[in-house]
Amino acid sequence: MSRKNFLRKTAGFLAGLGLANGAADALAKSLGLTGRLGAEEMPEWDDDPYDIVLPSKVKSVIFINMAGGMSHVDTLDPRSNQSAFGTVNSSIKGIQIGEPFRKTAAQLKHLSMIRSTWSEDGDHGFAQKLLNTGYRMTESAGFPDIPSWGCTVAYAKKKDYKGPYFPSVVTLGQRGGVIGRHGFLPIRFSSFHIGNVDRPINNLTPAAGRITEERLKRREQFLNLLNDGFESRSQASQVQVWRGMFDSALEFMNSDQLVTFDLSKESAVNRRRYGETWAGKSMLMARRLAQAEVPFIQITIGGWDTHNNNRAKIADIMKEADPAIAALIEDLAGSGLLDQTMFYLSSEFGRTPVVGERDGRDHFPRVWTSLMGGGPVPRGAVFGESDKKAQRPAREDQAYHVRDVTATLYRAAGLDPEQTLTTGSGRPFPLVPRSAKIIESMLRG
Repeated sequence: MSRKNFLRKTAGFLAGLGLANGAADALAKSLGLTGRLGAEEMPEWDDDPYDIVLPSKVKSVIFINMAGGMSHVDTLDPRSNQSAFGTVNSSIKGIQIGEPFRKTAAQLKHLSMIRSTWSEDGDHGFAQKLLNTGYRMTESAGFPDIPSWGCTVAYAKKKDYKGPYFPSVVTLGQRGGVIGRHGFLPIRFSSFHIGNVDRPINNLTPAAGRITEERLKRREQFLNLLNDGFESRSQASQVQVWRGMFDSALEFMNSDQLVTFDLSKESAVNRRRYGETWAGKSMLMARRLAQAEVPFIQITIGGWDTHNNNRAKIADIMKEADPAIAALIEDLAGSGLLDQTMFYLSSEFGRTPVVGERDGRDHFPRVWTSLMGGGPVPRGAVFGESDKKAQRPAREDQAYHVRDVTATLYRAAGLDPEQTLTTGSGRPFPLVPRSAKIIESMLRG
């Protein structure tokens, strides 16, 4: 049997499991496979010789990516004379934030603020790559397949795991560019993407009344016979990779952890507290995934590219996002999960402090504010500040580049940012650029 026919038959097998309407392809993609049922050649991978893991209580990271460029002067670093929004007192003494984060303001005492994040990149693609990898586009030249930092975290936490497959990276919302991409890491560390939070794992189980467990087992045994025959004749290393992927699919279908994705298990009161909205359901899903100790969860909230109608767009985003984010932080802190869960919220850049025509603000990477908490990060602290007009960091020695923040996140999550990975071609690749500096004061909590 040719490889082409083998793939066609195994695709038919997956379809026969009841994965109809393209769900087999969706499953393959969710497991990190690409192309039609992942029919792309898989590279071999040897265990990385470098020990990138440090002792840590942190089990999970939740990253909220405010994609598009969130206006800092309207949200987390307000200026009353430069914004159409009012300000509210936060639970951090002496700190006010923008009215759009009214409910989140009450929960800030559980986190720290970085009010002097900056970079050189004002292009969305370049800046998102930096935010999601710690590398500027020019710094990663020659490494076109670098992984997102979330996949690197998952690799560090789960590279030695030998149990049944369950996603180690879950992404919700937008998934473009490097978001959730495994790069040169093993393909199982690509993200499981939830495109529809109301039906996150639709079609993963056989259709009721059509396929019994016994029949499913017979089909699995038949597939193993086909695999054994093909592998003995082909001597192709890719066959083992394919078999691993199909085994993972079956393990996932039968996992007792699938209940993690079932938001109906939450009380009606709790669902209303987060909000019966996309943002509310996504944040609630993130909390459940953190409870299940999934290593990395990323929620990407778009719509922040406010070149016009800045006030209306921010208000529209935050009427759903604010209560959801506040509920998530409150639950993480109240349950003790924040001790083992890193929380990070950031945009790829800020926006011009002076509003322009049509109530628009342009890209502004010179300074913006990020939130970080959990694990060893102090609670209720503020690091850095912007100048009086929110145009740049007020002090050069407290200006924190995105690569510095990434290095700090790695260390806080239990990775050694000074260590190196090895690419599929055998090249050494530092977790962050050598110029990155860990913000040591953020790791004293």
